[in-house]
Amino acid sequence: MQGNGQFTIGIDTGGTYTDAVVYCRSTEQVIAKAKVPTTHGDLGGCVTEVLNEIFATGVVPSTGVCLVAVSTTLATNALVEGGGRPAGLITIGLDETATKRRGLDHLIPANPILQVAGGHSPHGIELEPLDLSPLNDWLTTHDSGLEAYAIVGSFSVRNPEHEFTTARSITEATGKSVTLSHELSGQLDAPKRAVTALLNARLVPLIHRLVAAVEISMTYLELTCPLMFMRGDGSLVSSDFVKARPIETILSGPAASATGAAALNSVREGVVVDIGGTTTDVAAISDGFPESAPSGANIGGHETMVNAVRVHTEGIGGDSHVQPSPLGDQPVLIGPRRVTPLVTACSERPEVQAMLEDQLGRSVARESDGIYLWLLEQDHDWIPQSSAEATILEALQESPVGGRYEDVITSGLQRNALNRLIASGIVGAAAFTPTDAAHVLELDDRYGAEPAHFGSNLLARQLDRFGKPLADSGLLFADLVLKLLSARISETILIAAADHDGLTIGHLKSALNAQTQLETRLEKRRILDITAEINETLTAVGAPAALYQSQLGQNLGTDCTVPEHSEVANAYGAATGVIRLVKQTTVSAPRRGLFRVHVREPSNYYDLQLAQEFAEADAAAVLTEKMEEAGAAKFVVSHDWQINEARVEERQLFVEAILKSVAVGSPA
Repeated sequence: MQGNGQFTIGIDTGGTYTDAVVYCRSTEQVIAKAKVPTTHGDLGGCVTEVLNEIFATGVVPSTGVCLVAVSTTLATNALVEGGGRPAGLITIGLDETATKRRGLDHLIPANPILQVAGGHSPHGIELEPLDLSPLNDWLTTHDSGLEAYAIVGSFSVRNPEHEFTTARSITEATGKSVTLSHELSGQLDAPKRAVTALLNARLVPLIHRLVAAVEISMTYLELTCPLMFMRGDGSLVSSDFVKARPIETILSGPAASATGAAALNSVREGVVVDIGGTTTDVAAISDGFPESAPSGANIGGHETMVNAVRVHTEGIGGDSHVQPSPLGDQPVLIGPRRVTPLVTACSERPEVQAMLEDQLGRSVARESDGIYLWLLEQDHDWIPQSSAEATILEALQESPVGGRYEDVITSGLQRNALNRLIASGIVGAAAFTPTDAAHVLELDDRYGAEPAHFGSNLLARQLDRFGKPLADSGLLFADLVLKLLSARISETILIAAADHDGLTIGHLKSALNAQTQLETRLEKRRILDITAEINETLTAVGAPAALYQSQLGQNLGTDCTVPEHSEVANAYGAATGVIRLVKQTTVSAPRRGLFRVHVREPSNYYDLQLAQEFAEADAAAVLTEKMEEAGAAKFVVSHDWQINEARVEERQLFVEAILKSVAVGSPA
C-alpha cells in the first residue's frame, strides 16, 4: 500500500505492553498492529521497537505517516501504585485545617509543605499581602530532595496573582518545574486543588521522560510528522503542549481505551472495561462517547480536579502481585503492586527458576517464597531516603542479577522501604501473578508454564488464618486467583454502573455484602434473592480480556463482548482521536449591579451582557492560542452559559454566571 500521508500511528505505552496500530483515515481501518513489552527504564527503546515492528510489515513507509499519537497509562499506574517523584507544596493563605482535607494530609509526610501568608477573597480581592520571606530558607532545606513544586492559593481561581508571583520566585531559585493549581481547574475547593497540583508535580518528571523518549525514537526512525499525546479527557494535544502541562496525561490510557473500545464495538450506550497488566479501568459510554467526571478524576484513592473521562480505576490486572493474606478476610491479596510474572522473569533470569525449585524443595513454607528482587540499572544513582533503603540498595548492588527476597529483606522497616523503591521504579520484583495463573490453567501459552506451576504450588501450601493451606494443589490455587480477580473486576464494573446511575457506592456494597452472605449460607432453599447485573452492552478490551470474558458475563448477568483489535484498543483510541480543549470562566457579583469577570486580570462591568461578551471574547482568544499550541489545524469554539440566581423578597438576584467554552478540531 503506497503511503500518501493518510496514515496515523497510535501508540500506547502501558504499564505492561507498548502497543501500536496503523490507522488509515480514508478507509477507517486498522492496517497493521504490533505489541512489545514495555521497558520502563528505556521507554524510547520500546517505542522504537514497536515502531520497527510496524514498519517491518511493509504496509506503510515512514513518509506516509501524517501523525504519531501516544496514550499512556504510566501516570495512572504511578498514582495507583503510590509512585511519582518527590515534590514540594506551597500553600498561600490556607490554614492548617485545610491541609488535612481531601486526603492532602496523606500526601504531606512524603512531600514537604510550606504555608505562607496571602490569598484573595471569592471576588478576587487581596485579603492579605503575599509574604514569601520564609521561602528561601525552606528551599535551602528541601530543594536537594525535590524534583518539582506545586502552588495553591486561596481563591486563586478568582485571582491568580499570588500563585504567579510565587512561581517566579521558585523558578528563579531552582529552575525546576512548578505546577499552579488555578491552571488545572477553575473550581474553588483549595484543598482539592492542592491535591491535584501536588500529584501533578510528582508526575512531571515521569511524563517529561516519556515525551523525550518518544521524540528521540521518532528522530531515530526519521519520522518528521507531528507528535501528539492523548489527554485524560480523550482528546489529543501536541508534544509541546504536554511539555508545558504534563498533568494533561493523567488517565490518558484509560481515556484512550474507553474511546477505542466504544469505537471498536460500535457502542452507543453501555460499559467498557480495559483489563491491563497493572490496572483495570471501567467507563460508562453515553451517545457513543465516554462520560466525563463532573468534578474531576478519582485515581488511586485521590480526588483530583483533572478534566478527564469518568473512569473507575482499580489496581488489579494480569501482572498484579498475588500474595497470601493470613490475617485478612480474604485468604489472598491481588495487587495493587505490579510485578514481573514468574513466567516472564524466568525466561530472562535463570536465577529466579533456581530459587523456585529450591524453595519448593523445603518442607516448610515461608511468607517470602516466590519473590525475587533486582536493582534496575538506570536508577543506580538514586539517593536513599532512609537507612532501610540504603541497606536494600547496598544488598542488591552486590549482585548484578539481584537476589531472593528472603536474603535482602530482614525487617518490617525494610519491607516498607522496599515498597517505596518498587513504586518509584528503583527496584524490580518478580512474583506470582494472574498471568502465571493463566499459564497454570493452560489459558495462556505465551511462555513456558513450568515457573508458573512452581509459584502456584509454593503459594498453595501457604496457610490461611485458620492454619489451613490456601489450596489443595497449585492448579486449584491458580483457579482461585482467576476467580478472585474476575470478582474484583466485576465489582469495579458494578461500582462504575452505580456511579453512572447516581447510586452511592455504600449502598451498592451493602447489597453485594448481603449477596455474599446469602450465597455462603448452608440452607438449600432461600426466600430472598439479591442480584446486581448490567443491563447495557459490556465490552472488554486489553490483552487478557478474553481470559475473563465468560466469567465476567456470568458474574454480571450479561453478554460480554471482546471485539477485534481489543488487545490494542488504547492505541486505536489514540490513532482516531481529535483535539478538544475546555475553558471555564466565572462572572461574580461583588455587589448589586457590578459584574466581575474572573480572568488573569479580573475585569469589572456594570452591564451583564457586556461582561458576558468580554468573557466569551477572552475565552475564545485563550482557546485559539491553546488550540494552535495543541496542534489543531481547524477548530470551532462554542460557548454555553449557566446563570445562577437566588430569589430574595420576591426578586431574582444574580449570584454568578459560569461560562463553559469548548474548542474542537482535527490535528494539523
